[in-house]
Amino acid sequence: MFRAHRVFSVLRPSRPRHPIVQALLALFAVCAFVVLLVVGTAIAAVVMLVGALLRAFGPARPAFVAANQNPRARADAATSDGDIIDGEFSVVDKSLPNGTR
Repeated sequence: MFRAHRVFSVLRPSRPRHPIVQALLALFAVCAFVVLLVVGTAIAAVVMLVGALLRAFGPARPAFVAANQNPRARADAATSDGDIIDGEFSVVDKSLPNGTR
């Protein structure tokens, strides 16, 4: 027969009773947390540094360029007319609920 309390007792071991062992276990937990914190901070610093270097010295072109368009012409058009939206529009007639216009 399956007994759930045995599974949970295996997954959650009891704390040691000796005070020195408890102190050593707490010290180990704090050291492990500090190591994880330092490693995470170092990885974040490396990622930010690489990102900044790529942004500073990377290619000076837009991320996406249409296949039929020159990247320089697209950049010039975007900077000269910043307040104009280019697109295709169509008028849609909205009919009334009873079917008349």
